[in-house]
Amino acid sequence: MKKRGVFNYVMTVSVALLAFAAGALAAEKYPTREIQLIIPNPAGGFIDTNVRVVKDILEKNLGVPVVINNRTGAGGATGTQYLVKSKPDGYTIGAVSSANTILGPATIPDIPFKASDLDALCKYANDSTIVFTQGNAPWKALEDFVADAKKHPGKYTYGATTNSVSHFLMQGFLRTAGITMTHVPLKGANETTVRVLGGNLDIGVSSITPVAGQLKAGTLKALFLATAERSVIFPQIPTLQEKGFRDPVVTLSTGFFAPRGLPAAIRQALVVALEKTIKDPVTRKKVEEMGAAVEYLPGDAFAKEIEESYQHILKFAKAAKPQK
Repeated sequence: MKKRGVFNYVMTVSVALLAFAAGALAAEKYPTREIQLIIPNPAGGFIDTNVRVVKDILEKNLGVPVVINNRTGAGGATGTQYLVKSKPDGYTIGAVSSANTILGPATIPDIPFKASDLDALCKYANDSTIVFTQGNAPWKALEDFVADAKKHPGKYTYGATTNSVSHFLMQGFLRTAGITMTHVPLKGANETTVRVLGGNLDIGVSSITPVAGQLKAGTLKALFLATAERSVIFPQIPTLQEKGFRDPVVTLSTGFFAPRGLPAAIRQALVVALEKTIKDPVTRKKVEEMGAAVEYLPGDAFAKEIEESYQHILKFAKAAKPQK
């Protein structure tokens, strides 16, 4: 009995060591095949365009192909949930925006995930959100518009998807500026732009990329940027902070995430490749040309930023009572 007990113990330890060695070997060789990169948003949006412009650099740093998979639906919740439930083996990662890590969990009671369900690998970029009007609008600057809006409470309209980054940004701005406007719920930047150009919407909110052509042509005119710094491609547009207003409640940002439970060695390999990609000067140039701003944050700092923003939005949403 004693010999059998010793034998069983030795076999158990041996199997455990072999399993550990096999896992370590697999992690050491990672990656050995293509990696699926989940984007929970449609092609052509802020997340999609900014990830695609640096995909080649990321592939070079990982040494394997990176295949983008746009898993859309439910405003990004479908793709985010897919990532949460994916196998944590390093072959499925995702680029997810603050709309799904912060706004969704803070404003949708039955959303089936929270940001902490994902492993934050790093922050990547911030969107340059712009507030604009028709090119021939009577206001030459933001101050002119604010003064006019104060004289005519509720007269002017702005378009934004309900409970979106744009919606919360405008609500925060209006409260700070002491003015009231009528919110027109819209589906996205394209609809907003068409309505402003057509003259049946006074103020639009969008990322720079979809409206860059109209801004250059003068058919649209910017009032301010909701960013920390001025845009590289439109340096003449002032930031909201420059105009004496508080920073926006939340900006649209994106980062790279993985399912919880990655082996340490695989996670480290991803983090190293992502950091090298994001800090590459070519990456910065390409992203800035798209109208966004590169901002690298390591995983721990990024997760902390998400949690702080989430708590802030919870309080703001309760006070603002956005439309359903």
